[in-house]
Amino acid sequence: MDVAHTAIWVSDLDETTTFYEDVLGLEYRREFTMPDGTGNYYVGTDAGAELQFKYDTNGDGDAVSPSGVDHLALTVDDVDATFERVVGASDCEVVLEPTTIDEADRRVAFVTDPDGYTVEFVQQVPK
Repeated sequence: MDVAHTAIWVSDLDETTTFYEDVLGLEYRREFTMPDGTGNYYVGTDAGAELQFKYDTNGDGDAVSPSGVDHLALTVDDVDATFERVVGASDCEVVLEPTTIDEADRRVAFVTDPDGYTVEFVQQVPK
């Protein structure tokens, strides 16, 4: 069994795709609209992991609440470089600047996306 994707509601698809595709570097996979007007837009990585952005194609960009979602984690080669690039290229909020968690052998940083979801950049560090 594999995890296929994680779905989150977004208020502005253009703003969201700019953040995840242009700033973070995830790649467009596919999109479709359900008969009820719910848009579905997927981005992913070469490793197969995907994020699904759900949005109301008939809506007016109503705010969404990231309630219940703690964070989305993305593995990166260099947390510090990724953090600097993303903060410099977007209006994201910094939740936690790059820091090393010795107990987990990981270097991490946290920012928010355009709808307030927390995004973690995580890098394994050698022991």
